[in-house]
Amino acid sequence: MKGRSVIVCVGMAVALSATAAPLSFTEEAVARGINYVIAPSMATQFGPGLGLLDFDGDDDLDIILAGMVGGALRIYENDGAGNYTDRSIGSNLAAIAASGVACADYDNDGDQDIFISGWLSSSKLYRNDGNFVFTDVSATAGVNQVSAAMGPSWSDYDQDGFMDLYVPTRSGTSGNWTANMLFHNNGDGTFTDSAVALNVDAENDPTLLSSFFDFDRDGDDDIYLGTDKGTSLSWWNRLYRNDGGIFTEITASANAFAYIDCMGIAVADLNNDSFFDVYMTDGSRNVLYMHDGASAYSDVTDAAGVTSGRIGWGTVFADFDNDSFSDLYVCNMMTPNRLYRGEDIADWPMTDDGPAAGVDVSGTSYAVAVGDVNNDGLLDMLVGNTSNTVKLFINNSPDAASNHMVRFKPIGDAGNIMCVGTCFNVFANGKWQAGQARSGVNYKASEGRTVQFGLGADTEALMVEVVWPGGVVRQLTGVPADRTWSIYNQSRLGDVNNDGTIDAAEIAAATAAITGPGIKIEPGVEIFDMDGDFDIDSEDIAAMTPCSADLNGDGALDFFDIAFFLSNAVDFNGDTGFDFFDIASYLTAFGGGCP
Repeated sequence: MKGRSVIVCVGMAVALSATAAPLSFTEEAVARGINYVIAPSMATQFGPGLGLLDFDGDDDLDIILAGMVGGALRIYENDGAGNYTDRSIGSNLAAIAASGVACADYDNDGDQDIFISGWLSSSKLYRNDGNFVFTDVSATAGVNQVSAAMGPSWSDYDQDGFMDLYVPTRSGTSGNWTANMLFHNNGDGTFTDSAVALNVDAENDPTLLSSFFDFDRDGDDDIYLGTDKGTSLSWWNRLYRNDGGIFTEITASANAFAYIDCMGIAVADLNNDSFFDVYMTDGSRNVLYMHDGASAYSDVTDAAGVTSGRIGWGTVFADFDNDSFSDLYVCNMMTPNRLYRGEDIADWPMTDDGPAAGVDVSGTSYAVAVGDVNNDGLLDMLVGNTSNTVKLFINNSPDAASNHMVRFKPIGDAGNIMCVGTCFNVFANGKWQAGQARSGVNYKASEGRTVQFGLGADTEALMVEVVWPGGVVRQLTGVPADRTWSIYNQSRLGDVNNDGTIDAAEIAAATAAITGPGIKIEPGVEIFDMDGDFDIDSEDIAAMTPCSADLNGDGALDFFDIAFFLSNAVDFNGDTGFDFFDIASYLTAFGGGCP
């Protein structure tokens, strides 16, 4: 795995207690301001999409919904506590025969834009202009094709700094034979369909969804396609390996055919080897593929006990009780949804907690998105239920009270600002876990940019490896639990205003944030933690400057540095006080000169 520095203690998972309480949720959509009914007719296009994302940049999760009678979209603002206000009026989001929803920052201005795949109608791309106002740029962008479009997804597959868009189609529906499209972002607001040129159009397959994730952990996103009506005689899923923006189909060598009616794809690292395993829904027997840690999948569905035996659609892995084991939610047609409780693979089969948890929705559910809507550290669920109101399940799982979590928000510089494609390897609770920031997930759904890990009883993640797109690794140690941490690309460290240099004001801000020995920082000053140990001390200040005594960062040691030191009472030795020892430490550094 490119850039991977340590994989130790694999398999040292702590087994789930036999006395663990069931997961627990309460359905609170209407009570929290979401009253949206999905039309029965949406079954024609195999359900509508939805999204749980931060559209206004205030670090809480807003909601977008599609599929009501007449095709109106609705967008709701979160007040920070998980209560919602309808902001649709004035948003410029028009009615559409909607299929999938996938959101990403296509123009690198720092906010989430919206793509709605159209069902036998023009797809729509909405540019986010702020304050819940959007502009339809579909035609000028060149992504308004008419097709039987399904579950789209985004990735900067060629790592040029701009997000690209894959749009799968159920080719052949109602005589529309438009094949899958991979829209390359040209960086000027326009896109070019490169699917045929890159040989990822899947010909005339009836594709239901696309999924970008780093299959081989080499630092770039590969593509896995879920295909309808799969049989060994005709159609099957397809896996394309990405080699620097050039794709090669490796379905056969990776044993990734599936041969199912693939309706949903969930991705997680279940056996703690830092490679991603894949769960897929079907019309009769769902399939769980486990990565062998090298280059191929094996079918472990029966051992895991997750065949389901129902007509499945959207599905997602998430650690709902923060015990460090991924739980599995499955949307079903005409039968209750399932929630398989995650546990150590040595203790499989998994059990269905759906009825006890209160999330065994009856009727037909197509799409699901996961995120912490009320910022309590627990992951909640947004579930679309055809011919019924959308469900918002608030997580109250009792075991989570004794468990801990950590959440990461990756931040880049000028390109791919939200760092979609970033992978995290987290060591806690005796094992490694892997996760990835992705855009357009599960089935026709879109989720927020953060990545959350349950830590069990551990109050910190001992080690975290941030694997940026391209494979460069940043290592973090002693990461405090129960917080959301902004994790900056190396090029942004210390550079608050993102102008490419670290100036005196930024050095002063870092100096003011010094925590002292053994005292961890709180969120808000992560950009000054140059060495990733979650404190700010003289070593971080030194890393921001040519030498530690050059406090104004002008490359020279002079009176101005001494004046800055004295006037700001700089805690130079990091003992949380300004005293003689700071003066002695600073004079020693000053006398050493700049290298």
